[in-house]
Amino acid sequence: MTHRIEVNVQTGVTSIIQYTAEEQAAHDAAVAAQQAEAQALADAAVAAQVEAQALADAQALADAQALAEAQATQQQTNEPT
Repeated sequence: MTHRIEVNVQTGVTSIIQYTAEEQAAHDAAVAAQQAEAQALADAAVAAQVEAQALADAQALADAQALAEAQATQQQTNEPT
Protein backbone atom coordinates (compact mmCIF):
# COMPACT_ATOMS: atom_id res chain seq x y z
CA MET A 1 0.00 0.00 0.00
CA THR A 2 0.96 3.58 -0.48
CA HIS A 3 1.84 5.72 2.47
CA ARG A 4 2.28 9.33 3.41
CA ILE A 5 4.81 10.93 5.69
CA GLU A 6 3.55 13.20 8.41
CA VAL A 7 5.69 15.52 10.47
CA ASN A 8 4.49 16.96 13.74
CA VAL A 9 5.69 20.55 13.52
CA GLN A 10 5.57 21.00 17.29
CA THR A 11 7.69 17.96 18.16
CA GLY A 12 9.48 17.31 14.86
CA VAL A 13 8.47 13.65 15.02
CA THR A 14 8.12 12.03 11.59
CA SER A 15 5.63 9.21 11.04
CA ILE A 16 4.89 6.96 8.09
CA ILE A 17 1.13 6.51 7.79
CA GLN A 18 -0.28 3.77 5.55
CA TYR A 19 -3.18 4.83 3.35
CA THR A 20 -6.63 3.64 4.29
CA ALA A 21 -8.52 1.61 1.69
CA GLU A 22 -10.43 4.76 0.68
CA GLU A 23 -7.24 6.83 0.37
CA GLN A 24 -5.59 4.06 -1.65
CA ALA A 25 -8.61 3.88 -3.97
CA ALA A 26 -8.52 7.65 -4.46
CA HIS A 27 -4.77 7.52 -5.12
CA ASP A 28 -5.17 4.69 -7.62
CA ALA A 29 -7.97 6.56 -9.41
CA ALA A 30 -5.86 9.71 -9.63
CA VAL A 31 -2.90 7.78 -11.03
CA ALA A 32 -5.14 6.04 -13.57
CA ALA A 33 -6.58 9.41 -14.64
CA GLN A 34 -3.10 10.85 -15.10
CA GLN A 35 -2.03 7.84 -17.15
CA ALA A 36 -5.17 8.08 -19.30
CA GLU A 37 -4.53 11.78 -19.91
CA ALA A 38 -0.90 11.13 -20.82
CA GLN A 39 -1.97 8.38 -23.24
CA ALA A 40 -4.62 10.64 -24.79
CA LEU A 41 -2.01 13.36 -25.33
CA ALA A 42 0.40 10.86 -26.87
CA ASP A 43 -2.37 9.52 -29.14
CA ALA A 44 -3.27 13.08 -30.19
CA ALA A 45 0.37 13.81 -31.02
CA VAL A 46 0.59 10.70 -33.18
CA ALA A 47 -2.69 11.57 -34.90
CA ALA A 48 -1.40 15.08 -35.61
CA GLN A 49 1.78 13.64 -37.13
CA VAL A 50 -0.22 11.25 -39.29
CA GLU A 51 -2.51 14.06 -40.43
CA ALA A 52 0.44 16.32 -41.21
CA GLN A 53 2.06 13.57 -43.27
CA ALA A 54 -1.20 12.92 -45.12
CA LEU A 55 -1.50 16.61 -45.94
CA ALA A 56 2.12 16.72 -47.11
CA ASP A 57 1.54 13.63 -49.27
CA ALA A 58 -1.63 15.15 -50.75
CA GLN A 59 0.23 18.39 -51.53
CA ALA A 60 3.09 16.47 -53.15
CA LEU A 61 0.59 14.53 -55.28
CA ALA A 62 -1.17 17.74 -56.30
CA ASP A 63 2.17 19.33 -57.18
CA ALA A 64 3.17 16.28 -59.24
CA GLN A 65 -0.17 16.31 -61.08
CA ALA A 66 0.14 20.03 -61.80
CA LEU A 67 3.67 19.51 -63.13
CA ALA A 68 2.54 16.60 -65.31
CA GLU A 69 -0.31 18.70 -66.71
CA ALA A 70 2.03 21.62 -67.37
CA GLN A 71 4.50 19.33 -69.14
CA ALA A 72 1.69 17.79 -71.24
CA THR A 73 0.46 21.24 -72.19
CA GLN A 74 3.99 22.33 -73.06
CA GLN A 75 4.49 19.20 -75.15
CA GLN A 76 1.23 19.82 -77.05
CA THR A 77 2.28 23.43 -77.66
CA ASN A 78 5.63 22.36 -79.06
CA GLU A 79 4.23 19.69 -81.41
CA PRO A 80 4.14 20.72 -85.07
CA THR A 81 0.71 20.97 -86.59
